Amino acid sequence: MAKNFKSGIDALLQPSIQEKKADKEKIISVKATYYYNSEQLNTIKKIAFFDRKPIGRVISEALEVYIQSYEDLSKAQKLKR
Repeated sequence: MAKNFKSGIDALLQPSIQEKKADKEKIISVKATYYYNSEQLNTIKKIAFFDRKPIGRVISEALEVYIQSYEDLSKAQKLKR
């Protein structure tokens, strides 16, 4: 009585593969080169290490917070007028 393990493994892996494709369709990444202050970059590397995240993700998260602060500022300025 042999069991077909391949279909079982494929069934387990398939949803995660589809999720990754969906994530890639939503987010488009572009490779770019920037110059950073060496002390800031070392701090970013430490944060990435302790948070167990890639350096790029730490930078992206910081940029999102910065961008959001400007979006909030523009909303506040519109309300002021």
